[in-house]
This record gives sequence, C-alpha cells and structure tokens, in this order.
Amino acid sequence: MAPKAGKAKPKAKGDKKKKEEKVLPTVLDVTVEAPDYTHLTLKGISTDRILDVRKLLAVHVDTCHITSFSLSHEVRGPQLKDTVEIASLKPCHLSIVEEEYTEELAVAHVRRLLDVVACTTAFGVKKPEQKPAPATDAAAEANKPGSPGSVVAGGGGGGGGGEEPMYPPPKLGEFYDFFSFSHLSPPIQYIRRSTRPFVDDKREEDFFQIDVRVCNGKPVTIVASRAGFYPSGKRALINHSLVGLLQQTNRGFEAAYKALMKAFVEHNKFGNLPYGFRSNTWVVPPVVADSPSVFPPLPTEDETWGGNGGGLGRDGKHDHRPWVKEFAILAAMPCKTAEERQVRDRKAFLLHSLFVDVGVLKAIAAIQNLIPDDKSSHEKANGTASSVPHTQQIGDMKITVTKDKADASSKSDVKLDGSQAPGVSFDELAKRNLLKGITADESATVHDTATLGVVVVKHCGYTAVVQVPLDAQLTTVVPAQQDIHIEDQPEGGSNALNVNSLRMLLQKSCVQSPGAVQRLQSSDPEENMATTNFVRKIITDSMQNLEGEAPRETRPIRWELGACWVQHLQNQTSEKADGKKSDETKDVPTVKGLGKQFGQLKEIKKKSDDKSGKSASTKDSTSPNTNDAHSDNTASTKEDKEAILQKALTEAAFQRLKESETGLHAKSPDELIEMAYKYYDDTALPKLVADFGSLELSPVDGRTLTDFMHTRGLQMRSLGQVVELSDKLPHIQSLCIHEMVVRAFKHIVRAVIAAVDDINDMAQSVASCLNILLGPFPEENNDGKCGEDHNLRQKWLEVFLMKRFGLAWKDEYSLDLRKYAILRGLCHKVGLELVTKDYDMDTPHAFRKSDIISIVPIYKHVACSSADGRTLLESSKTFLDKGKLEDAVNYGTKALAKLVAVCGPYHRMTAGAYSLLAVVLYHTGDFNQATIYQQKALDINERELGLDHPDTMKSYGDLAVFYYRLQHTELALKYVNRALYLLHLTCGPSHPNTAATYINVAMMEEGLGNVHVALRYLHEALKCNQRLLGVDHIQTAASYHAIAIALSLMEAYSLSVQHEKTTLRILQSKLGSEDLRTQDAAAWLEYFESKALEQQEAARNGTPKPDASIASRGHLSVSDLLDYINPDDELKAKEMQKKQARAKIKGRTGQNPSELADDEDQRSPPPNSDQEKFSSQREWNRC
Repeated sequence: MAPKAGKAKPKAKGDKKKKEEKVLPTVLDVTVEAPDYTHLTLKGISTDRILDVRKLLAVHVDTCHITSFSLSHEVRGPQLKDTVEIASLKPCHLSIVEEEYTEELAVAHVRRLLDVVACTTAFGVKKPEQKPAPATDAAAEANKPGSPGSVVAGGGGGGGGGEEPMYPPPKLGEFYDFFSFSHLSPPIQYIRRSTRPFVDDKREEDFFQIDVRVCNGKPVTIVASRAGFYPSGKRALINHSLVGLLQQTNRGFEAAYKALMKAFVEHNKFGNLPYGFRSNTWVVPPVVADSPSVFPPLPTEDETWGGNGGGLGRDGKHDHRPWVKEFAILAAMPCKTAEERQVRDRKAFLLHSLFVDVGVLKAIAAIQNLIPDDKSSHEKANGTASSVPHTQQIGDMKITVTKDKADASSKSDVKLDGSQAPGVSFDELAKRNLLKGITADESATVHDTATLGVVVVKHCGYTAVVQVPLDAQLTTVVPAQQDIHIEDQPEGGSNALNVNSLRMLLQKSCVQSPGAVQRLQSSDPEENMATTNFVRKIITDSMQNLEGEAPRETRPIRWELGACWVQHLQNQTSEKADGKKSDETKDVPTVKGLGKQFGQLKEIKKKSDDKSGKSASTKDSTSPNTNDAHSDNTASTKEDKEAILQKALTEAAFQRLKESETGLHAKSPDELIEMAYKYYDDTALPKLVADFGSLELSPVDGRTLTDFMHTRGLQMRSLGQVVELSDKLPHIQSLCIHEMVVRAFKHIVRAVIAAVDDINDMAQSVASCLNILLGPFPEENNDGKCGEDHNLRQKWLEVFLMKRFGLAWKDEYSLDLRKYAILRGLCHKVGLELVTKDYDMDTPHAFRKSDIISIVPIYKHVACSSADGRTLLESSKTFLDKGKLEDAVNYGTKALAKLVAVCGPYHRMTAGAYSLLAVVLYHTGDFNQATIYQQKALDINERELGLDHPDTMKSYGDLAVFYYRLQHTELALKYVNRALYLLHLTCGPSHPNTAATYINVAMMEEGLGNVHVALRYLHEALKCNQRLLGVDHIQTAASYHAIAIALSLMEAYSLSVQHEKTTLRILQSKLGSEDLRTQDAAAWLEYFESKALEQQEAARNGTPKPDASIASRGHLSVSDLLDYINPDDELKAKEMQKKQARAKIKGRTGQNPSELADDEDQRSPPPNSDQEKFSSQREWNRC
C-alpha cells in the first residue's frame, strides 16, 4: 500500500531516526556529455557508482553502441574509476571520453553492434509451412493480450476444467515475440572476419579486417585499428565507432539503424533494451531452429567475437589452485562482528563462485570424454562397464564420474549434504544435519567446508561429483592471519556462468548431407517405433522394480529444519513472556480456509500452553531455577546427555545452543531426532500451508515451491502431506500435483537418457519419451497405442506417487494437468532445450526428433552469499507486511548495501534485493526510485536467470505497476501482459498471482478508458480469488475494491458502495480497524457514499440516474455482471454517460473527466491510485 504523504509515517523519534533518514538513497539526475556534444540526462540513485553510470549508458539508445570510453569530471579529472560514487561528484556532470582500442576491445565493439541489432533476426519465429485449421487462425487472432473477449478451452496446454478461461492458453511459439523486432529491416545482414589482404600496408595500429554487409548494400571491408574503424584503403574516414562509420558512409544503414532505435524507444523509453541476452531458457531462440547442428550463438556468447557463456575458469589458470588451504583459511577468518563477516563473506563468495565454475567446467569435460566410450563398451554386459566410476584428480579437486542407471525407480544417493560420503549411514547423516541446524549461525555455510567444497553435475546420463577433500590437520593448523588473494568478478558480477552454454548438441547428423535435414524432420517410422518400444520397456521394467521396493526406514533431515525449529522455540518463548498478549497476537486469519487438516495446527496452538506439562516441563527441568521434586534425578541425566552432545559438537556450537534458551542442549541426539520429527509433522508442515493460505508465500511453479520448502527444512517427499493439508487451497494442491508428476516423469527421462548408447539416437529417444509421457488421453485420439501408453503412464504415476510421496492418485488430478507446465518443469530438471513452437499435445506424436535441440548440464551446490544480508532482507519484508514503511526502507537499503558489497551490484543474487527495495519504495510513494531499482532487477534476471524464471516474471509484473503509477499506462500494459503470459505458462489461470495480475491489467485498461474491459478482468479476478482463497480473504477484498473503483468510473456509485462495504467488512475482520488498508477502505466508502448521495440529489432534480436498475441488486452475481458487461448493456451505459455529460457541461464547462476526478478526490485517494492498495504487490512480492 502506498499511503498519502504523512499518513503512514510515525512521528520522529529522536535524532537517531533523523540521521538514518539522511542516508537513505534518493533519485539523482546524472548529466552526461556525449562525444557529439549532446547532453543526456540519466536517472540514477545517490548510491550509484561510475560502474552504474556505464551500465545506464549501455541501455540508452544514443550511447548503447559506444564501448571503449572513460568518464571524466571537471573537478575529479579524467578516467574516473568504476568505484567512484556519483553522489560525491559536484556538479553531477560527466563527459564521455573516447579511448583507444586494443584488439580485444575492438572485437568487443563489433560484438556489441551485432548484439544491438540481433533482435531483428534472432527472435522472430518463421511461420510454419503447415496450413492451420480456420479455428486455429481464429484462436490465434483472439490470443492477443488485452482481448478478454476471446476464449480458448483446453488445447495443447492441457487441463481444461469446467469453466472456460477468460485468457486463452499461452502459445509457446510466441515466447520470444516480446523481444523480436523482426518487422524491421535488419541494419546489418552479417559481419565476418575478412580473409582479404590489406589494401594498404598493415600498420602497427591496425588489428584486423571485417567484411560487413548492411541492409541494402554490397559487402564492404572495414579495418579495425587502435583509433577506430575505417573503410579499407580510406583511412581518412576513420570513426571511433562502427555505427558512426556506417552511418557516415551508408544511408541505408543510417535509416535502418534510426528505425531500430526509434522502435527501442517505443518498446521502452526508460531502458531495458532487448539486447545482451543469453541462450539460458529451455526454449531456444528461434534462429537456432534454422541451424540446430551448429546452434548459432547469440552475440553475447559468440566466441568468434570474444563472447562466452560467462563465468570464470575457462582459461585454466585456476585448475591447480590450493582449494583445500583456501577453504580452510575461510573457515578460520574472524567473523564475530558484521564488518568482519562482510569481509569474510566477500572472500567466500568469490572463492566459492570460482570453485563452482571450475568444477562444473572440469566435470563436463570429464563426462564428454567418456561419452564416445559408450559405443565400444555397449557390447559388454549391460551395467558392467557403467558401474565402474571414473576418477580424475586435478590439483586439490577430485572428480568422480559414474554412469546413471537405466532404471527410473532408482534413487540418487548423491546429495550435497554428504550422502555420497563413504561409510556414512542415513541415521548418522540425519543426526549430523540436525546438529548443524540447531547450532547454525551466520557462518554455518562457510564453516561447513565439507559441503561448501562439493558440486554435483548431471549430464547426458552421467553424474559427476566434484569434491575438495577436507584436510582435518590443515583446518586446525591454519594461522588466522593468512588471507586469500582472489580477483574481483568483472562488471560487478554480471555474466555469471550460463550452464546452457555447455550444452551437448543432439542434431549433429543433419550437417552430413542436404537430405539429412529432411530426414530429421520426417523421422523414420521404423526408428520412431523402435525408440517408442525402447521407452515402454524402460517404464515397464522400472515399474516392476518400484513396486518391489522396500520403504526407507530412516527419514532424512535437512539442516535448515534444525535452524527453523530453534527459531520457532525462541518465538514461543518470547510469546509466553508477553503473557496474555500471546493469545491475542496469534494470527487467526491465516488459520481459515485450510481444510480439515488444519485442526492439527489449531491443536498445536491450543496445546502450546496446555502442553507445558510436556514441552515446558522438559524446558523447566533444564532450567537452573527449577523447583521440580525430581530435580536430583534429572540433574544427573541432564549432565549425561549434555556430555554426549558436547562430544558431538564443537565447544562454540554447544555454547550457542545453550545460550539459545531452548533447552535442546540437555537432550540426547536420539531425543533431538524424535523431537525434530514431531516438530516437522505437527508444526512445520501445517505452518507452511498456513503461509500458503495467507499468501505469505505464493509459489508459482515447482522451483519456487521447492525453494520455499527447502528453506524451511522440509523434504519434497512431503508433497503428499501438503496436498492433504491444502484441501481448501486448490491452487496449492495443483502446484504440488504438478511437481510430483514432473518428478515422476523426470526419473523416466533420465533413465532413457542413461540407456541410450549412441548419442546420435538421443534426440529420437527423448522425443519418443516425451510423446508417451505427454501424449493425449484415449478419448482424444483413436490410436490404439495411445490407450496403452496412457495406461502405462497412469500406472507409473499411481505407483510412483504412492511410493515416493504417499499420495493416492485420483482421476480428477488428470483433468487439471497443464502439459506445458509439466514440459517446462521436465526441461528444467533434466536439462533439455527444445525448439520454440506450438506443440499439439492432443496428437500422439507432438514431439519430433528435430524438436530436441540439446541436453544441458544440471548442477547443484550450496548457495554462498551473505547471511547478514538475507536476514536484513527478511526484516525488511516483515516491516513491509506490518506497514512500518520507514523501517522497511531502512532495512531494505542496508540489505542491498550488504549484498552489493558481498556479491557485486550486478550478480544474480543481488537482483532480489533490488526488487524488494523497489517494492518497499513503491509503497512509500517513491515511484521513480522504485522503477529504477526494478529495472536493474529485471535486466539482471533476464540475462542471468532466464526469460521465464519466476524472479523475471515477477519483475515484469512489478515494473508494469510502477510504470502505471508514473502514468505510462500503455508501457505498463505491455509489461503486465508479458507477466500474464508467463504466469499462464507456469501456474495457469487458477492462481492468486494470476488473479492479482488481472486486477493490474484491469487498472491499466481502466486508465486507457476501457472500463468495460477492465470490469471483465476484475470479475475474473474476483471469481478466481473466491474459488481459490475463500470469500473472506484479503485478496478477495482486493477484487471487490477494484470493482468498486471501476464501477465508480461508470458512475454506478450505489453499486460501488455495496462492493466497498464488503471490502471494508473483510478487512475489518482480517486486519482490524487500525490497519492502514482498512482505513483506506473506509475513506473510499465515505467517498462513494457521498457521490451516491449527489447522484440521488441529481435524480430528484430530474437528471437520469444511470445505475438505478443495477445498484438496487447489491453485489452482482456472476451472470448479472456478465450481462452488465455485454455489448448491449455497454451501449446503454454509454448513452447514459453521454446524457450525464451533457447535463454536467452546462454547469462545468471546460472540465474533462480526468479534471473532474482530480477535483472530486481532494479529500480521498484518487480513483486510479487504488493499484498499490490491494493489488498483487503486497502478496506477490513476498515470493
């Protein structure tokens, strides 16, 4: 919520608060003089540095083509370092100074130009040659964002459901349309290294020649030199930039380039230019489909022009780095204060990032060396050769590669928590992880060297474990004064390793002959049938093995569970200290709507006092001031247990546990295990579901669901229990079922990949596997084999879900399955890259050999950033949720500063801090600064995480709202439709985030005057929230409020009053009368009532009342609202508005509707400012 200035701000509390306010960042205008003496004004933040200014120049249309330059200041002088803070520059006026090129810089300059113009050729999808049915054409027209009247049921997306969705299923073939400028003439057709001899004698300052073909001209040879670029033989025409030279010498290029820059401005005049992308998404750029055997790289990753897949370690300089010694030094570095930890965390982050990059690169190289050997070893007995691990030692780094089993029922024993350690039982591992968790502090990750020095890589049917063995002697002998010397990451941490760049191409055979491409497209029917039978046999055999599998006796434990458990016990202690307040502060709203299983959590909350006989008695028995009659007996037992635990822990860890005041230090390890299991089942799981219900957590796909569970120490094997607990949260049930299905299918695809002996058969085998797993239902296709495949698939799901998740499969689950979401999840987990096109999954052969482009590695490692930074982020979120905006900004700013210091300003881990601070600032009303931060987050997320990553998706939605508040409504609608497209692709239309985005779309349509379109979206959001969350949820109140606003714009004030009354009733019951959102709703209700009275007075005076027949009904039912929105009623409403407008003009000449709104809203929030009050931002941004 963004309250009015002064409304939410508490009174000043002394000088300390004022001092903190002074250091908060502000928006700063940076004036930059370009080489052509034009002046650019960049919007920066007071905490920005010169590096940030360079980034801003790189996304400005006038300077994006300039690469080799420095920045100078009239006072600070020339060649300012990247670390100089712009706030220290007085005045904030900089000049671009062109610098000489080196050969490497000249190559980078060519790459930049190719990158800028790539959007005209790389992202446009060629229309398929197949002639679509007329119905499909109609659907394609209706599929444009913003056309809510179009409805497409079912389709390739799978999962129909009873009601037709308002927004049609997404078309995968349109994935890259948002970035495509293929409608423009490409300014450059190609740039190639020239093999021609130099016309003049090559001078020392000349580097190389390139052949350039522009849009309308013949190839021209250009020389790259130290001073710039010039046409071969025409040194007098030298220009510092390639764009400047081509504009100077070719009018066709000049026109095409200007048209492209104009299109960039129309796309987004604030930046976010569509270049700099990497192939990091499961659907490949459309340009790849034309040459799948060579996979044309996007310019950023084109090694021909100095690009690469990011990361460090490709040059081999760090292969023999003393990892053991340096990890030991890290563990011994001082870390008592926040300042010491920041220094240590920076070193740890840099070293661990480097270790992961080198480890992944070496693991992939080791795997690729083994793949050709499979052909020769295939003649041996199946599994004999593959069971022998391949071991390689590179310096301190040990790499062990094993062949995966061609059995989908087999469990992977390779885990980051040490499961792969020889001689460690599951019982011992669970105990070790729990003890790590309950004694964890800010240094838990860095001090656990055994886990920090592990990377697990899966690729092409192999698993590689990269380890730095722990040297016990070294960890104790290392002097504390030793330091680690390691280079900073270039460009602020951007261009981290894109693991997709290490792909294994599967379409190699198509380069052998021209006819091979055609054979790939058509696929040999016999080959197709052979691979299909091959996949069926793997599934059948795996199912037999799975059915005979004995259940695992020991439940695994994640260390995060122990940390969350301690936090929970400490919170209980503090609540009890508050006495009666503890009962009043229980969050009753979050316990509603969670189904019958929620009684369990209510019971826990009720028993928290009653159970003091059990839980408190154990605590009391460990307390020094206990008065228990059996204290003498328990004292000796307590000492014995403490002694056992002290042996298992370091002295510092045991002391931390003792000082936590939880009493856990007096328990034996076995007791701790039993208590942890009880906490897991009775508290942690129900609390997770409670947070899902309150939208404290709102996962949108399997990745976010997994993250939320793992950070709380919950195992994914508990998804079945989550489904049972969430019987009143259908969207959570749907996400869990989809994730279980994806995991069930993942094992089959991995088994198929492991079973393929010839890499040339891999694409066909994977395609056949996907056709079986995602094939049509028997009723959708008459092919007899479809029925067999369906039964096989269904049986596998039933057995796998029962064995792995304890969930009995129900037939209704099949009706809700969204096949694109499953396909996306599979590609993420297995590492598949597919052609970008619309897959018709209602046919038995939706996937062809040519659709499977490559397999990319999947790797796992522990996250190493800043625990202090993450804590500050969580504090900022907490204060935001409580409406304490000043504290939220303060903590958010500190968190960002901490993460920038540890991870760098442009690393993927820092993007989350930018995004959160943007949301916090947005709620304070600082839309400009919020927009700048969110644009930074989006740029990082697109290039570092992927174009459909949940964080990228969220950035689109947030940025759209910020643009809307800055009154750039058309731009906002463009970005919110992108967010909506991705939401439909991932979580579908039945999700609270989708409903919240409908509200956002409605507000923007309303801002453009499309009130009836807005009402349709609002109705859909209301219907969705009522169905998913309940009629009395805060998000449902958001829908009622937004509909009230929209109706008020149609002057249906009586109806607005009815909807706002419902909003106020829900908020009063959920949040209380003191909450700012409740107070805002009361203000809106007062406003609507006053307008309704005015309207009634006007009616008594003879002015027609447009909404009389509607408002008398109160809330519109679903059918009534649809009737009200339909075209007939729309025309009637327009006529009424025209009559009223004519009547008003007599008394208010010269005023337009927007001016009226401004005049009318001086004593209440303006109608179009409701966006931040109840839209998705408060709930969504908790993701």
